Amino acid sequence: MSEPYVVLHGGFHKTATSHIQSMLGRNTGYLKRQGVLYVHHRDMRKQLTVPCQLYIYAQNGKNYRTTYNDEELAEKTGAFFDGLIGKKDKIDRVILSDENLAGHCGHCVRRGLLYLWRDELIGAIASQIPWTVREVHLGLRNYADFFASAYVEYLRSVTSEHFTDETVMRKRVLEHMPNWMKVLKVVRKHFPEARIVVWRYEDFRQLDMQVLSNLCGPGVDISKLKPPKDKNKRPTASGKAVAELLQMIHRDGAEAALEQRVALQEKYPRGAEYGNYDPWTPSERAHLTRMYDRDVADIRASSDITLVELEHAESR
Repeated sequence: MSEPYVVLHGGFHKTATSHIQSMLGRNTGYLKRQGVLYVHHRDMRKQLTVPCQLYIYAQNGKNYRTTYNDEELAEKTGAFFDGLIGKKDKIDRVILSDENLAGHCGHCVRRGLLYLWRDELIGAIASQIPWTVREVHLGLRNYADFFASAYVEYLRSVTSEHFTDETVMRKRVLEHMPNWMKVLKVVRKHFPEARIVVWRYEDFRQLDMQVLSNLCGPGVDISKLKPPKDKNKRPTASGKAVAELLQMIHRDGAEAALEQRVALQEKYPRGAEYGNYDPWTPSERAHLTRMYDRDVADIRASSDITLVELEHAESR
């Protein structure tokens, strides 16, 4: 069998990644009949992303229960890729998807950086993919909204031992000043032969079909894709829920307060009544937005990156 055309959808977090994955997952059978193999993100995460992360953590002296050395990692990921395409399968295109390509939301929150381990983690994953990655697709988001949403995601699973207060996150973000272009340069470094395609989350509602078309390729009629059922869609904490949780942490301590996070989320569900979480002052948000707009302009001007914008979608 000849090498398939490999497309990687690497997130980033909080850029409608779950919706994209749900659409692809819902239509796995249809896509396969068109010669496109969508590798479910849970399979990729379990068999590729997490082993690579554990490998990198071990290399950096992190003490995790499960570890991988070079041989063990190659054996794990090799078996995964060997089993993806059967001898009778007629697959021309493979879509890999995982928003944890560059790391986790916690990495962003604790250091105020866009993915502290991005170089090591992306490099490890790239080294284990046996085929040439031809395209990498990524969603970007306004820095203020990205870190606010990352903080909400972080609060879902953080333990009291590793809790970072929002004031600390805000200070570190403003000290470091995030820059998506720097992240994209790391992607380019590890996928030198790939076309890098990005879009702004703020445009996604009008670009969603264009994004899916780009991922699936010209041989797929995306108008035939069925919408996801979203039966297992996770709720998002409202601004009120996060504010109450942080007050409890300051009053009662992190360990006791974090036990109430699910109850608070159910009591104050996200919606018009309780609003979205926003830790930024108006001046901070304006500053982060200016930086985001400036960096998007740099990306737009780059000859090395394709920025999908509304005018492109409207012209189709």
